[in-house]
Amino acid sequence: MSFLDFRKEPKVAQWEKTVHDAGCSVGTITPLSLLHKKNGELLFALCEADVADPHNNKLPQYIFIRGHAVIVVPLLKNKDTGDERFLMIRQRRIGNGMLNLEFPAGMLDRDIHAVQAVAQRELIEETGLTVSAGDLFPLHSGPLYSSPGAADEGIYYFGCVVSLSAQEFASLEGRLAGSPGDGESITVTLCTRQQAERETTSLQARLGLYLFAGHRKKMPHPA
Repeated sequence: MSFLDFRKEPKVAQWEKTVHDAGCSVGTITPLSLLHKKNGELLFALCEADVADPHNNKLPQYIFIRGHAVIVVPLLKNKDTGDERFLMIRQRRIGNGMLNLEFPAGMLDRDIHAVQAVAQRELIEETGLTVSAGDLFPLHSGPLYSSPGAADEGIYYFGCVVSLSAQEFASLEGRLAGSPGDGESITVTLCTRQQAERETTSLQARLGLYLFAGHRKKMPHPA
């Protein structure tokens, strides 16, 4: 990949635009290490970048570009019993080696303007649950940044509430999903908020529960 091609990569261009929109100037961007997907798309990039704030003060020069991601917080309702559970997944992660309790999620990669479509896709791929675009609602007005001191990743949070029959509801517990070729081995599970908070060590999952609860408080209550 040439330097010009690198700078045109959607996630690199998105980071540069975000920094420009914040009033900063971007000079040279030097790739130090690039990691690509099997199809040749850029996955991660460690770069040295010449960036100055609006007062021309230099910012720390190293940036880890991985692009934005999406997380879906699905609440399932059992139409026959009234029971409610969050649809979550368990998978082992290389970052801590643990079996983590999380919400369905995925990277946008080159689909930087198709956030909702990626949310739908990740939900079905990781849980088997299909929802329409209209079923998803944003839990925040834009991406939330987890570590802006060194990384560009911002996470879009969506929620949905889905009513299922007792049979459909029960069938999701223990379902296996994920792509083994991509190192994914996922088990689907249903959790109350209390169960999820006791078990999860994921900051992203806890934030999802918090954002969903805040959104639900704003929703009109049935008469």
